Amino acid sequence: MLNLYRRHLSDCKPGKKKGAAYTGCNCPIWCDGTLNGQRTRKSLETRDWQRAIRKLAAMEDPNAPLVKPITEAITAFENHIQPLAESSRRKYKNVLAKLGKYCKGAGLHDLMELTVERLDAYRAGRGLSPITSLKELQTLRQFLAFCQERRWIPDNPAKRIKMPRNIRPEEVVPYTPAEVSKILAACEAIGRGPYERLRARAMILLLRYTGLRISDMATLERVRVQGGQILLHTQKTGGTVFLPIPGELQDALDKLPMPRNAGPEARYFFWNGVSSKRAMVGIADRTLSAVFTKSEVNGGHAHRFRHTLATEILARGGSEQDAADILGISATIVRKHYAKWSQARQQRITRLFEAVYPGTYLVHEENGPVIN
Repeated sequence: MLNLYRRHLSDCKPGKKKGAAYTGCNCPIWCDGTLNGQRTRKSLETRDWQRAIRKLAAMEDPNAPLVKPITEAITAFENHIQPLAESSRRKYKNVLAKLGKYCKGAGLHDLMELTVERLDAYRAGRGLSPITSLKELQTLRQFLAFCQERRWIPDNPAKRIKMPRNIRPEEVVPYTPAEVSKILAACEAIGRGPYERLRARAMILLLRYTGLRISDMATLERVRVQGGQILLHTQKTGGTVFLPIPGELQDALDKLPMPRNAGPEARYFFWNGVSSKRAMVGIADRTLSAVFTKSEVNGGHAHRFRHTLATEILARGGSEQDAADILGISATIVRKHYAKWSQARQQRITRLFEAVYPGTYLVHEENGPVIN
C-alpha cells in the first residue's frame, strides 16, 4: 500500500509544526509505501490532492486509466491526425485550442478532470449557433474517443452530451443565370491587368461547371484536364468521375497565363508549386472575394456554385446519387440539402401514385399530380 503525504517546504510554518500528517497547505505531494513488494518513495509531481489520488490509483492498479495531462493529450491527437488534409487538421486544432484555453483558465490539468459537467460549462460559454455547436461536439467526441482508446480516461464524457436535434440546414440558394453573368463580367474589372482577370475568369468558370471546392480548384493539376474532360475525383469504390468541359471553360483554361514563378513546365493551372498550398488557396480566396464584391451579387461566395450545380442536376432529372458522385459527397447529404430540387424524385413519387390509384389523377402540375 502507498500513502500520500505533503513534503513540506522550508517556508511552510504549519507543516513544519504539525508534520507530514498536515495536508492543508500547498506543498508538493509525495507517496511512500510498498508497491509490488518494493519500497517506493517518490514525488507525484502535483500539489492537487485529488490529482494525487488519481495518480496513486493508476500506480496501484495496472488496469486503471493512465493519468494524462490535457495539453499532452491534445498534442498526441494533433500528431495522430497528421495524415489528414491541412484544412481538416486546422478545424480540429481550432476546436482543441479553444478547449485547451478553457481548461487552463478553469485550472483543469488532467483528462480525468474533464467531466460532463465541465464540458457542459465549456459549451455554455461558447455562444455558438446550433449547427456550429453540433460540429464542435462531434470533434470533442472524436478527440475523447481517441483518449479513451489509449486508456487515459475510462469513458467518453462527450458521448453523454445529447446532440442538438431538429436542426434545419441552412437554406440553399443557387445562383440565377443573371447573377452568374454579373460575376463573370466582374472578372474583367478586377486586378491590375490581364493576368489577374484571366485567372479570375478561369476560376469562376471552373467553379461554375465542375462544383469543385475552392481548395481543389486552386491546386488543380493540368493532367486532370484532357480530351475535353476533367477528372473530378476518385471515389472510395475506386471509380473515377469525369465531366465534359464546355467550350467556354476550355477556352478560359487555354488562355490562362502560366503561374508566376512556376517555370516553363507548370504542373498546375493556378499554383506555381513553390509556395504552400494554403498560401495558394488564400490567393484564390482573395481573388474570388474581389470578384464577388465587384459583381454586387448579394451573398456571393465560391460554395454557392456547388449549390447551383447540384440544384441544376436535380432539377433536370438527375438522381441524388448523380449529384453526390459529381460533388464527391454522400447521397444522404444531397437529400438533406437539396431534396426539394429533385425533379427525378418527384417524378418517381408521381408515377408511384398513378400506379397505386390509376385513373384518379387528371391534371399534372410541376410539383405533382392533382386529385380530381
